[in-house]
Amino acid sequence: MHEVMIIAAGGGGLTDVNVPTVLWAWVSFIVTFMALKKVAWPMLQAKMEEREVRIAEGLEKAELAERRAQELLEKQEAILEEARQEAQKVIADGRAAAENVRGQTLEKAQAEIAAERDRAKKEIDLERAKAIDELKRTAVDLTLEAAGRVIERELKDEDHRRLAAEVIGRVDSLK
Repeated sequence: MHEVMIIAAGGGGLTDVNVPTVLWAWVSFIVTFMALKKVAWPMLQAKMEEREVRIAEGLEKAELAERRAQELLEKQEAILEEARQEAQKVIADGRAAAENVRGQTLEKAQAEIAAERDRAKKEIDLERAKAIDELKRTAVDLTLEAAGRVIERELKDEDHRRLAAEVIGRVDSLK
């Protein structure tokens, strides 16, 4: 507004330089600059250095934390891999144990079947032998009775035995 009054009063234009005002502006600037350089600049510089140190420390801490996190991640992955391998081993051991039990059970069942088969064969052989003996006795009795009728006399016990032995011998020879 002051310039407007000067222009209206007819004194100078916008491009006219007022030297005393320019000098006072430069003096004020230099005094303010020196005062700021002596007082404010050291504090400002100290604050900026302090901030720079804090930022550097923060970056260092962040890098350290990142390295530690990476180490922990690697350890965790190693533990996880070890756990996987352990689980695979347990599964393999379980399968082997199951296969072993199955094999033992199969062998035991086969042994029991073989023992039962042998017992049944022995029992059959024993029953066959009993049946053959019974058949022989019946054949001897029938033969003796038939022979006694033919001869029409009763034989003595020794004669019975001798005749029975002969009949048994003939029956055995027919086999």
